[in-house]
Amino acid sequence: MSSPPEVQELENRAAKLRELAGDVEKLVDGVNGMAATMEWSGPLTDRVRGEIGTWRTRCGTVAARLLDEADRLQREARDLANGR
Repeated sequence: MSSPPEVQELENRAAKLRELAGDVEKLVDGVNGMAATMEWSGPLTDRVRGEIGTWRTRCGTVAARLLDEADRLQREARDLANGR
């Protein structure tokens, strides 16, 4: 027996949020990889590294919030499927 459309919609939204969270985390990997290969020198070095670190932290926060929302939607779908 298939799930009601409302449950499927919540589960689909949760899956999309998890995928987006993964994509956000991958952005950080690309930037860190590029920054690591560059020859850093000069007065802006610390500033640029700090900006990258701040951006990495923000991306991690966004990804965590997306995953939290995905978990909430999944719980809502489960509760709806169980008639709660």
